[in-house]
Amino acid sequence: MNRKIKDTFWDRTKLLIKASNMTQKQFSEYIDISYNTFKNWIYNDRIPPFVNAYDIALALGVSLDYLMTGKDRDLTAKRLKELEVRKAAGRLSKMMDKMQKQINQMRPIT
Repeated sequence: MNRKIKDTFWDRTKLLIKASNMTQKQFSEYIDISYNTFKNWIYNDRIPPFVNAYDIALALGVSLDYLMTGKDRDLTAKRLKELEVRKAAGRLSKMMDKMQKQINQMRPIT
């Protein structure tokens, strides 16, 4: 299957939002941009005003240059790996909490 991969500002942005385990709506709220405005930028493939584009890059932990051009892939790969590690750490923490609760519920042997 020879599929053309799109590589635009919004493709990169959506990938990073998904890797952050957020929805587009949650992300737009996080950066204090109305969801309607945010989804219209995406739907119409419009680059947001500079200040908003900068805020998006900052919130995603990448450079604006990366979102605009796709350059700095190493930095973004590192950021994606960091997000994966954070997600794994969160899952591990939840498992440990659950195990601790189970241990606390066990009766001591007398």
